[in-house]
Amino acid sequence: MHERQEREQDPDFDPGTDGDAGSEQHGEDDAEAGGDGDTGADGDGDAVNVANKKRPRKQPPAIRCSPSKFHELLKALPSDLEDIVKARGFGGLLGFKPTCLDRKLLTWLMLRLNPETMKLELGGGKVIDVNEHTVWCLFQIPKVGGDPPYMSDAEARVRRNELGEQICPSTYKRLGIRITDIVDGLKSKKLTGDLGLRAFFMAVFQSLLFSNTDSCIRLEDVIYTEDLDNIGKINWCKAVVDNLSKAACLYKKDFAAKGVHAPLTGCGIFLMVSFCCIYWLL
Repeated sequence: MHERQEREQDPDFDPGTDGDAGSEQHGEDDAEAGGDGDTGADGDGDAVNVANKKRPRKQPPAIRCSPSKFHELLKALPSDLEDIVKARGFGGLLGFKPTCLDRKLLTWLMLRLNPETMKLELGGGKVIDVNEHTVWCLFQIPKVGGDPPYMSDAEARVRRNELGEQICPSTYKRLGIRITDIVDGLKSKKLTGDLGLRAFFMAVFQSLLFSNTDSCIRLEDVIYTEDLDNIGKINWCKAVVDNLSKAACLYKKDFAAKGVHAPLTGCGIFLMVSFCCIYWLL
């Protein structure tokens, strides 16, 4: 199974989505946005590429951070797993309210995030700190402990293959593990116990806390959720900050070549909510 799937095959895409409406992407943008060159096994992407090229629409920036998908996950999460999520220290996520992103605002914020100082430099002497405490204030996820666990890519691919055969056996080899597969599995009670809990956390990491341009569950999501018993003993607030630092570096580099159409990675909803909540108090 490849690390990234051809984006045009992802049924989560909404080609008619407005540039400020949420997080679903156009196929062409995602193809440019930074996959590792893997494609779907059936070759259907060629036809979709042709269809996309016929559409003269201006493409929005590629972004995968999706509070709307996260809320679909919350709606699908059964009460018994809710209790375990709380016990693992992630109960704050269950009360997270924002449901959409403003791409224009996020583009503006990413250009003003200094990846070295991790401050949003807004001009006029106004600065917002991006640190573990501010991440905890928004998400209330664990902020005490070490870094996320390590696993080799080869081992992670084996584990992802195993999980894919359990979560979505009929489509995994062609499409990978998608957020919709996990949502459907939770709703139908096919994903229960440790498998359901792990699937939920993988989807949270992919769609909210550590998003990049991938549409499917990544090796990182598999690695980060390998040890469910100790998942609450990781400093996830630090991990979000570290990930945003890398995202800011990548965005500034891509912006020089692609302008506002450069892909946006990292936890964009954190930057947007922090700005909206704090800016007027400065």
